[in-house]
Amino acid sequence: MLDAYFNASEIADVVLSCIQHTIMVTDPHGKILFASPGTEQLLGFAPEELEGQELSLIFTEEDMEYLYGNLLTMARHRKPFEGQVMLVRKDLRRFFAFLVVRPGTDPTVDKNIVVVCLKDIDHEKRIEKTLKENQYEDLIRIASGVAHELRNPLVSIGGFINRLYRSCRSDQEHDRYYEFILANLRKIERLVEKVDAFALLPKPRLNREPVGPVIERALKNQEQEIKRKAVNVVSDVEDALFRFDKAHLLKAISVLIENALDAISEAGTICISCKVKGNECRISVSDTGCGIDPKDIPFIFNPFFSTKADGAGIDLATVKRIMDSHSGQIEVTSEKGRGTNFVLVFPLERRRAIRTAPLAIGNSLQQGTPQPKTSTTTATDGK
Repeated sequence: MLDAYFNASEIADVVLSCIQHTIMVTDPHGKILFASPGTEQLLGFAPEELEGQELSLIFTEEDMEYLYGNLLTMARHRKPFEGQVMLVRKDLRRFFAFLVVRPGTDPTVDKNIVVVCLKDIDHEKRIEKTLKENQYEDLIRIASGVAHELRNPLVSIGGFINRLYRSCRSDQEHDRYYEFILANLRKIERLVEKVDAFALLPKPRLNREPVGPVIERALKNQEQEIKRKAVNVVSDVEDALFRFDKAHLLKAISVLIENALDAISEAGTICISCKVKGNECRISVSDTGCGIDPKDIPFIFNPFFSTKADGAGIDLATVKRIMDSHSGQIEVTSEKGRGTNFVLVFPLERRRAIRTAPLAIGNSLQQGTPQPKTSTTTATDGK
């Protein structure tokens, strides 16, 4: 049968371009007409076991609701597809595969067919997941150890300083020294707390909630500093609903507001917005402050990198970890002397549209992946 397909240049080109993959040919309704020998190694099915069966045999139960039907609909309308999917082997073990679906024509009977090519990417996906989970592992272990080792001496130093102060004759010079020591001890304590927050960040507990109240609370927590600096706050919040960890999101937004306040000397403006665009919720915090030097932007999410003389370089690294844990991104654009804009990008639905609803032919169906965005810097998980 495959010999007949090779007589048609269209099918030959498709098969030859995918020859390193497992190949199947189906009719427009998903009935398998041909399976290459590679199906036995990849799926556990011998070719003769698959021929005559439905292609749905290798799809997960949850993807039978929309994905499988959408793929067949696309093929019947001569729309190709390629993307990553979860499939099922004969022994019911699931695995990640790169799926290519190309419509064609059977020249022997002049009927439409579908060429399906599969590549096992399960190993690569598991390595990717491991790298993502462990990207900070060594650094977190060190940071946690350092914070632990510093905490006890700090308590002791603070206690002895207080005892020395009470036992000595009080005068203006001694009081100034005492306040200076305490102020710097408090600074070290705050650094230890931030290192702890970065190193011990818990896994997110995702709940579907409105984001508006979290933004309001983050602003409320900074109300005193906003008034002190006479900063104008402009808020344009669309109360989106999506799954997030409330404590994590509050921390991330609070860090961005604090950074904006630090960047503004006085009487500047902070703009906060929350907008839903497509499958994303975009939370923006911008300021009219000093901006960031372009040469520093690629490094601002690195732990312990700071452009401030007294900065710890932990806060933005913590925000980056929070966004990673939510499968999100953080984007930044900045102009020196004019201000900075940070955007937290959260996926509203982690599954692609083709897996969540029937597709209307006429939409953009050819790719299962979103188009890339443009930004000065986008911090992702490295994928």
